[in-house]
Amino acid sequence: MFTPNFNYTHKIVKNLVDIASAREIIVNAYLVPKWEITLRRDALIKAAHASTAIEGNPLTLEEVSQLAQGRKITATRKAQQEVLNSLRVLEDIEKYQEQDKITEKIILNLHKDITKDILENPEHEGRYRELQVYVGNRITGEIIFMPPSPEKYHIMNL
Repeated sequence: MFTPNFNYTHKIVKNLVDIASAREIIVNAYLVPKWEITLRRDALIKAAHASTAIEGNPLTLEEVSQLAQGRKITATRKAQQEVLNSLRVLEDIEKYQEQDKITEKIILNLHKDITKDILENPEHEGRYRELQVYVGNRITGEIIFMPPSPEKYHIMNL
């Protein structure tokens, strides 16, 4: 059994009390509904931007925001569709669970919804990948990230 070697000091105890008090104020604070909607929307846009950018999507945060508002932007169809899919999935994230559980079937459905109309082969939507993929710089050809090959894992066809 691990027994850490430390001592509480008056400063540590005071800081813990201050943190707990601040947390209670925040948790119980009234949030103006209009602000809550704005904060949720901003968080959704930032999450969609971050999750698609890490996959190589070139759209800026401002462009993602414009798409979320239904505005037209100048970008490839694939880049726009990837962001729109991400926004839709994040807006409805609660539907991706069954009785507070996340199952393999749900993960594959989530994948299908995220990749809808953006993969070269629509048959790959909602399935484990069978081909090696990578994230790379299209201009320089540099490979930024190479995930494990599908051969390293048991592939299930659902």
